[in-house]
Amino acid sequence: MKLKDVNIRELINLNARVQERVLDAVIRGTFLNASAKLAGYLKHLSIAVLIGFSGGTDAFFMALGFIGIFIIFVDVFDSLGVPNLVKARTESEFAFKRLSKLLFSITVILSVSITLLAFLLAPLIVKSAIGFDKEREEKTLLYLYLLLPYLFLNFYFHHFSAVLRSLRRFTPFFIGNFIFSFFTFLLTALGLFLYQDTLVLPIASSIAQLFATVYIVYVGREHIGFSWYVDEKSKEMIRQGVYLLALYGVFHLFVFVDKAFASLLTVKSVSALHFGLLVAYGFSSLLKFENIAITPLSEQKGSIQKLNFYLKKLLQVYIPLSLFVFVFSETITRILFGYGAFSHMDSDLTAQALGFYSLGIIAFVVWPILYRVFQIRNELKPVFLVSVGGVLLNALLNYVFVLQLKMGVMGLALATSLVYTLMCVACYVILLKKGG
Repeated sequence: MKLKDVNIRELINLNARVQERVLDAVIRGTFLNASAKLAGYLKHLSIAVLIGFSGGTDAFFMALGFIGIFIIFVDVFDSLGVPNLVKARTESEFAFKRLSKLLFSITVILSVSITLLAFLLAPLIVKSAIGFDKEREEKTLLYLYLLLPYLFLNFYFHHFSAVLRSLRRFTPFFIGNFIFSFFTFLLTALGLFLYQDTLVLPIASSIAQLFATVYIVYVGREHIGFSWYVDEKSKEMIRQGVYLLALYGVFHLFVFVDKAFASLLTVKSVSALHFGLLVAYGFSSLLKFENIAITPLSEQKGSIQKLNFYLKKLLQVYIPLSLFVFVFSETITRILFGYGAFSHMDSDLTAQALGFYSLGIIAFVVWPILYRVFQIRNELKPVFLVSVGGVLLNALLNYVFVLQLKMGVMGLALATSLVYTLMCVACYVILLKKGG
């Protein structure tokens, strides 16, 4: 096809019915995801420049950590959907439509029940920020309430993105992420410029998620429908879901525990920890490759050969990147955020967190791919046990590094990087022993 014959609508795959090749999806996804990351960076730059770190930003980022506990259910449902939908698609169109309607029905039930649960538990959850004074605790509770629409809409965004990705229509997922990131930045920057109040932050997140969800639902509107049935496959999905709660909970529980310990440190530590992880995780998730790899890995039934092929390519990219970020963490922090209201203390704390989180970049990339292979193989018990052990070990190391060795935010970041790496090694060894 000649370049002049390429339609822009086809290029971004807004409403294409045809399946995408993985390479095409990676190219489109890299561009769109890089744009989303840029918008996400600009949002955080707006926070740094316009207001800097404070007790208010600590409260917001703590509330984000708390809402992450409930986002676990969104992540589980998202990943549970794609492999099972791919299997149904290979059987027949009827089986695919039947399952997609069942999953939509479950989405509606979960979105209402989990959001209501978050609302009811919010006053208890904020008590885990044991180092916060009364003012920061009250702000955290308010911000948690304002993030509930963000939580509710996430269920629908990830349901429809899962359905579309199972059909090899990857691009709408990346476009939806870009819409969320762009409007979060726009609303945050404008709101902080006008009002200089951290109350803007949770409101911007919820409104941006609304825009992204409206888009993805529109693209996948033909898959809206209700169905309810119980068979052996649906029972197996429920069993998988229980295991996946632990797997997907790892990242959010790590963040939750890290921020709870950070609340015991000086004011601004929670914000610095968030910024440091943001940059490190941003490098690791630039491609969001696990969201693409899950489809070909599902088609190959979790082949170790296919896994090794992807891991070799990813390690070639991310090992040098991890070392670079570790060595130049202070410079990177100053370049990215060192302007306006971002103080010297803000910069130092963020650089400390980034430097030691960067040691986990490789593990941040590999972990979601590894546990998806276990999921595809329907062998979730081993990785379930590894993830539970990882959460407990992270809490123990946080206690040792922060309360015993007084390492501050560096200790929190180091504990997370070490434990993530150990979990990846353990899971890969298990897969090698199982073969396939």
